[in-house]
Amino acid sequence: MSASRSPYQSRLRAEQAAATRRLVLDAATRLFVERGYSGTSIDAIAEEAGVGRSTVFAAGGGKPWLLKTACDRAIVGDDEQVPFHERPEARKLFAMADPTEIVTGYAAMLSDAQRRVSAIYEVVRSAAGVDPEIAELWNELSRQRLTGAKELATLLSRKGGLRSGLSVAQARDIIWVYIDPGLHHALVGTRGWSQTKYRGWLADTLRYQLLGPL
Repeated sequence: MSASRSPYQSRLRAEQAAATRRLVLDAATRLFVERGYSGTSIDAIAEEAGVGRSTVFAAGGGKPWLLKTACDRAIVGDDEQVPFHERPEARKLFAMADPTEIVTGYAAMLSDAQRRVSAIYEVVRSAAGVDPEIAELWNELSRQRLTGAKELATLLSRKGGLRSGLSVAQARDIIWVYIDPGLHHALVGTRGWSQTKYRGWLADTLRYQLLGPL
């Protein structure tokens, strides 16, 4: 009869599994961005990560799972299983009283998230047209973005900050458009804007669209 694992052994195994998972996800993310979704095979990911094919699957799943998890990780910036809106920076933002400060802080937080996710987001956008599983992922990401946009619009309305005549539904849709990572990809990735310029532009644009002229 084998001896039970000690807490130390269990913790060590968990840490090793997490490290392998990060290694596989890093490799998958690099290859998805470089080669596209269809151009990246499980074998290529395994080779890039320096692990066996079975280890890639053991890390969590196949290509759809890897792409989804790469997106989730890029959005929040780490491997912690804490939703974006529950993180300290988001909680601090939603506790602010001044609508202008809220929008400015939101633009800073979202522009950082867009910087991290824009490249892998374009992989999803491209693959969604040819792969049903990725099409569903694309739709899910859009729904998540809409939910986040509604939270901000509702908060600004509650603070009395929305410009005259702008409904919560209209504000939600405006925010939804401007927080699309594709916008960051176009202006920073394609047109060569700096991250600082983009962040300032996003803050100014959201303030004007949502709060009106200062």
